[in-house]
Amino acid sequence: MKVKGINILMIDDHPMILESYDKVIKNFERRHGRYRFAVESAHSISQALLALEGYNEKRELHLVLLDIGLPGDDHPLFTTGVELGVAIRKRQPTAKTIVITSYDTYPLIRKVLDMLNPEGILLKGELSPDGLEVALLEVLEDGFYFTKTVRKFLTQAPLKPQVLDHYDKLLLYYLSEGTLTKDLVNHLPLSLRNIERRKNKLRSALQLEQDCSDIQLLKRAKEVGLL
Repeated sequence: MKVKGINILMIDDHPMILESYDKVIKNFERRHGRYRFAVESAHSISQALLALEGYNEKRELHLVLLDIGLPGDDHPLFTTGVELGVAIRKRQPTAKTIVITSYDTYPLIRKVLDMLNPEGILLKGELSPDGLEVALLEVLEDGFYFTKTVRKFLTQAPLKPQVLDHYDKLLLYYLSEGTLTKDLVNHLPLSLRNIERRKNKLRSALQLEQDCSDIQLLKRAKEVGLL
């Protein structure tokens, strides 16, 4: 039986998660003798880009396990895991990508599908060691693998998203630029009371608690593609 060498780059900002993936890969290697894995880990966008420099025509990257929820404050050009995934696709076009994420909103999953076209999307809340092994086998055998919720998104028509008007978008923009809520009245033709109402409407639309912070609001807005 011919043994195939597979170079894997795992990217997640939680070391314990990467350790769990590594254990699954080692078990997979023992069960499926036709594969031998060389695994490299990265805990940030910068580390992942540095690791990419080690792959070339002589040392090909075959598979990427990518967490798209990476902190975006360690690199000046790439601020999200999705942007990193796009860069990996460009630099290593033959590498297969499995996105592993805790985000389970339709707009973000749709964004990942449109921008990365990954061979797999696994939601952490639905993932087990056996499930990861199945996903690895499917993708390495030139197939695709998606966990239950992702499959539902792919087969069912999504609900029509709530439409934001011009002022909602401007409100989010100015907040993202660091403008305080009390100062938004200087930028928008709205009263402070109306601004607070709009923020509450945005929190409800994004399935957030009404007392969540502006940072949480902006983070979720970015996740679903509103920023």
